[in-house]
Amino acid sequence: MKDITLIIPQRGGAVPEIWESLGAAGINVEAAVSFAREHHRVVHVVVEDAVVSQAQQVVADAGFMIVDTREVLVVPMEDRPGALAEVARTAYEADAEVYLLSLATNNRAMLGVVNLTAAREAFGL
Repeated sequence: MKDITLIIPQRGGAVPEIWESLGAAGINVEAAVSFAREHHRVVHVVVEDAVVSQAQQVVADAGFMIVDTREVLVVPMEDRPGALAEVARTAYEADAEVYLLSLATNNRAMLGVVNLTAAREAFGL
């Protein structure tokens, strides 16, 4: 999976425009994070590898600035209290150097890590 990181203007409706553009193009968002900074928003959009180029083109055509694209892990997890803590602990104990963690669709966690090899080994992926 790939995480496409965008910087978007801090204006009403900008975030829905991303999801609408991707949806109209038939691209499924596997995980996402959006948060405000001082004068802009940072949005992480995770898509399957097979559609990453198309997704990049769609968001660029919609007028949004792509600042990074990185491989991320999307790890299955149970839907129960403490499951996300177990995912986080496993990644940290593997020295995977987590820089991004969020929930994803279908009871999964999305992990942006510096050490992909360690994370894959820790999760058996």
